[in-house]
Amino acid sequence: MATRVVYSFDKNRKVEESYKFTLPQLYRKIALEELREDDVVREQALTKMREWIVSNPHIRKCRVDTPFLLRFLRFRKFSVPLACEALEQYLTVREMYPSWYKNLDWNDPEMRRVQENMGISVLGQDSAGRTVVFMQLIHMERTPFTPLQIGRFLYLLLEALLEIEEVQIGGITTLLDYSDISTKLYEGWGATELKIIFDGLTRFYPVQYQEIHASSVPKVTISFIEYMLTFVSPKLKEKIHCHATVDKLKELMEPAMTPQAYGGSVDLDELNKKFWERFEQQYEGFALGLDKFEVDLDHYSALWSKANPDMTEAKSFKKLNID
Repeated sequence: MATRVVYSFDKNRKVEESYKFTLPQLYRKIALEELREDDVVREQALTKMREWIVSNPHIRKCRVDTPFLLRFLRFRKFSVPLACEALEQYLTVREMYPSWYKNLDWNDPEMRRVQENMGISVLGQDSAGRTVVFMQLIHMERTPFTPLQIGRFLYLLLEALLEIEEVQIGGITTLLDYSDISTKLYEGWGATELKIIFDGLTRFYPVQYQEIHASSVPKVTISFIEYMLTFVSPKLKEKIHCHATVDKLKELMEPAMTPQAYGGSVDLDELNKKFWERFEQQYEGFALGLDKFEVDLDHYSALWSKANPDMTEAKSFKKLNID
């Protein structure tokens, strides 16, 4: 078992860990060619970003360990100013919307129930180095959840994925199976919920989405899905591909990661169990501990309101139980 990791949130502490790139050569190649990352660039960028965090009076408590900072540096291809901006957005949205982003406790019975019934599985890394996330939406229809419950679980999942260097470098490919769903799946979803969830998934988490493939979309749900896409950036829309049948998804699943129900050998229940056990064993409160971040909310909320007027309006929507 790997040594259990406990992260510090003291931004002024001296960072003594020595980072070594230990991933397969494929990821070193991707990092260099697509992210402009090599050993020299990485060390220089980490040093500059830590210095910026320490000197920033509006960020009071923050992780400055290498794995955390590399989330943002790799996301912004090692542009330190852009990585710092992405970090500020991430920290601010957590403070602005605590009901969505905080207290993401994997051991909470409700969070466990969502995980066990939502139909999302991390199949692993494909031959191109991308992490494949698979979702069977019929599970969500069979066990309905509120938008808040779904959003919180998705944010917990992203926190887990972003701890994995393969995800930081290779990005994510998402496969969505819409077989047999009806409009019942979207009951209770409105513009405010969609805005908050999609902005979180696509703007405020440093995730590289490589491709998104959806199959077997029923005609009765097309109009709502088209409405959902209005909350997605044009750049991300270009990466979305729709297929008439689930056969295309099967083609995109390499043999070692194909679930039993799709002709492969992977037991999704066992796969999901091992995925989440990894984080409970290796990291001390890997997501719940993030609540220790602390920023000058007065300073950032003013900037936030100017930069995100539509999100500020959404925050006042009482039905969402936002603190």
